Parts: sequence; structure tokens; C-alpha cells
Amino acid sequence: MSSTHRRVAVAGVLTAAAIAVPAAALAAGSDSPHPKPQHPAATATATGKEGGAPNLPALASSAGISVNRLETGLRAAKRAGGNNAAGIAAFAAAAGVSNATAHRIVNTVFGTQANGSITGPAAIGILASHLGVSRSAAQHALQQVVALSDRDGISPTSAAFARIAHGLGVSPARLAAALDAVKQSMGAK
Repeated sequence: MSSTHRRVAVAGVLTAAAIAVPAAALAAGSDSPHPKPQHPAATATATGKEGGAPNLPALASSAGISVNRLETGLRAAKRAGGNNAAGIAAFAAAAGVSNATAHRIVNTVFGTQANGSITGPAAIGILASHLGVSRSAAQHALQQVVALSDRDGISPTSAAFARIAHGLGVSPARLAAALDAVKQSMGAK
């Protein structure tokens, strides 16, 4: 076979392969568009939580109110102490919903701890915000502080307290100040 014929034959095989491979892929459906995965928050239910935080649009929809009214109600509930009788009544009045709906929403957002628990969602959010850490890190630290308090009492100068602070990447003094802010916000003594 002459070199010219060989080149033509190789070019023909390459051209046939270039046409056949995409055609086979199309026939197999590999070029069909794939649906985009939805963001987890878009599929969360009203009472489901994504990353510890409720889906506010779904929660508002479940109560038959706008997100703005929901947020207004939540601010009123927080000022009144969170998940307690005053907080539920404040939410109901500010958002214009029944007490039963207010109770359900406040439980979802603030947790079911009616006493303003120092390890509840509101306290976790306050600590995370004051220290600039994740909610999960704040929750873990609060659980450690409560365990320390149950065992030996809380002393910001203790080695155990220092370990908790350093685990968060902050000084013991900064953690102590943030815990004071949590207690003040939660109405704890």
C-alpha cells in the first residue's frame, strides 16, 4: 500500500471514529442534560432544619404569613425571652397569628426549652455570633461549659475553662465575656 493510500485510509478511520463516538454517546443519552441538584435548604420542610437553622420561608408559609411578619414576630419573641409564655404571646401579637401557631413556630425556632436554656438554639446563636465561630462549635463549647459547671463549677481561670476557650480559638477572658452576653440575652441570673 502506498503512503498516500495509507494516509487516506488512516484519515478515513479517524474520521469514522470521530463521527461514531459522539453518535454512540448521543444514543446512550450521556449528552442529555442532568437536573441540577437542589440546595438542601430549598427542600427542607418548615420544621426541618438545615445546619441548625429553620427554613424561614417554609416556616412562614406553614403559618400563612410573610417572612417579614415571621421575622417581626421572632424579634418580639426574642425580646420577651424566647420560648416562654411571654415570648409566645409576643410572637402571636406581632405576627398576627393564633397562640397555637405562635407556640409551634417559637418551639421550632427557639427550641422546646421553655426556660431559656443556655444550651438551646438561641444561646448557641448568641455565643457563635459573639465569638465568630460556627454554631456547632458554639454548641459543643456550651455543652462543655455546662458539664464543667455541673462537675466543678465554672471558673474562668481554671485549666478546664482555658481548654474550652482554646478549642474555640479564643482567650478564656473572651469566652467568659461571651458567656456573660449569652446569660444576659437569655435572661439568666
